Amino acid sequence: MPPKQFDISIIIVNFNVKYFVEQCLRSIRSAREGLKVEIFVVDNGSSDDSLAYLRPRFDDVIFIDTGANLGFGKANNVALEQAKGRYLLILNPDTLIGEDSLREMIRYMDDHPEVGVMGPKILTRTGAFDRTSKRGLPTPWVAFCRLSGLSKLFPRSPIFGRYDLLYLDPDESNEVDSLAGSCMMVRDTTYEQVGGFDEDFFMYGEDIDLCYRIKLSGWKVQYAPVTKIVHFRGESTRRSNFDRDKAFYGAMHLFVEKHFRQKYPIFGHRLIDFGIILARLVAKFSKIAPSLLWGLMDGIGLLALLHLGRYIRFGGEWFSPTVFFVMSLYSLIWVLSLALLGAYGNRRGNIGVLWLGIGLGLLVNSSLTFFVKQVAYSRLVLLEGALLGGLYVWGWRILFSRLKTQAGWQRFYKRRTLIVGTGEVSRKVVIALRNQAELPYLPIGLIDPDEQTVGSFIENLPVLGGESDIARLAGQEEVEEVLFAYDQMDYNRVLQVVGKIGEKRGINFKVIPPETAAHTDRLAPLLSVEFLTPRGLGSSLRKIATLVIRQ
Repeated sequence: MPPKQFDISIIIVNFNVKYFVEQCLRSIRSAREGLKVEIFVVDNGSSDDSLAYLRPRFDDVIFIDTGANLGFGKANNVALEQAKGRYLLILNPDTLIGEDSLREMIRYMDDHPEVGVMGPKILTRTGAFDRTSKRGLPTPWVAFCRLSGLSKLFPRSPIFGRYDLLYLDPDESNEVDSLAGSCMMVRDTTYEQVGGFDEDFFMYGEDIDLCYRIKLSGWKVQYAPVTKIVHFRGESTRRSNFDRDKAFYGAMHLFVEKHFRQKYPIFGHRLIDFGIILARLVAKFSKIAPSLLWGLMDGIGLLALLHLGRYIRFGGEWFSPTVFFVMSLYSLIWVLSLALLGAYGNRRGNIGVLWLGIGLGLLVNSSLTFFVKQVAYSRLVLLEGALLGGLYVWGWRILFSRLKTQAGWQRFYKRRTLIVGTGEVSRKVVIALRNQAELPYLPIGLIDPDEQTVGSFIENLPVLGGESDIARLAGQEEVEEVLFAYDQMDYNRVLQVVGKIGEKRGINFKVIPPETAAHTDRLAPLLSVEFLTPRGLGSSLRKIATLVIRQ
């Protein structure tokens, strides 16, 4: 076999995330010193002009245009067939590697010739340990526990939690069944023996399948936390229009059918089918939950106003089971009328739709008083309920939208943010966040990595401390975001801060490369935020309650 030309070949598959690819490639540049590195970027039919943007900036990268979205595995295979490195690194575009990451992974593989594939410790965008760093095989029982939610209820149980392997110490090296396709290094001889990804897996499951075939071939699959990387996770899939839940469950089923059809009885396969049904029901409910919440808000308000109108007009007992049932029925009809006209979809803020829904509900409810005597009630109360209810439904939506324009309410919808850096890049970030109202960040202060300007003001923001103070300030100032904006980006430094603080505080960390800060149009894709996380929702509710009391 001829000697390899490179120490490592890195393969990145891009789909509409050019700014994340740029950030990833710059972190690779900082990590490749002293190594012979070959880099492939496979563009999977992006529609954001990724290649036109990236090619002039990275003339040392081999770009491959597939012309269509081939799926993760097939796109990787296109580059793997051309790679000439001793080691092959599969790397997601929305990742950052440290300056020592490549050397440490290569050193580990050199020292352990029995290992066919290894994966490092992966951190999420909040600095928490990414449980996909190491996984077990989705046998029928393991897959059922994963799909049914049992693994979430008992995450550290060797019985129910064998998919995520959280009962293994994330800071210790362990032989495992599978690694994350977001970052795993394969030995070239291993690849030549087992081949690349199974292209039947379009998205999800192909990394598990590859690891399993490597294991069957006699190689070790090793989780080795000799270095850390950050994976922002899900950026490409968020920009695609395929059903992620369906793809994940389908991949799980395909893997079991491929490898375990003969090994396990038919009951095992039906167990997985049942788990998939449960998981899909939960996923569908989570998607309609916001609409249900809006409907619940309308229904409660309409019911209360109907009761108030009845009480003012007729007096008597405030609560009567019979009247409560009738009023609840009227309120439900109004909510259903609003839903029918799209008031809980993308037309939820349309004033005409809201009043039309109230009018339709009034028409149906008034008809009931004529034709269904058991629920007949005063039409004057219904008319008052329609007028007051319409004002309520319209009014609380207006109030909700107007909150964003009130400076005093910024804490409700903007995330309290620390900016790490005091140079030109951090200044540009502060100015961009102030000028672009759509970016959901409220800068509260700066962090000086060198602690030379602590106590001073830059762009009218206080320099609150050094990097060692971030944990204290996060709790003290209710910080939700930390943006790294160094003039000279130090990815090792970023990873150290994220690993030390993020796991304890659950803060979102993001990196703003110097090249990106100079162009404000590139900030929005990097600064996307997932709002309704349990922590973020609870924090927002606490903030709004405090502001209501103060005002």
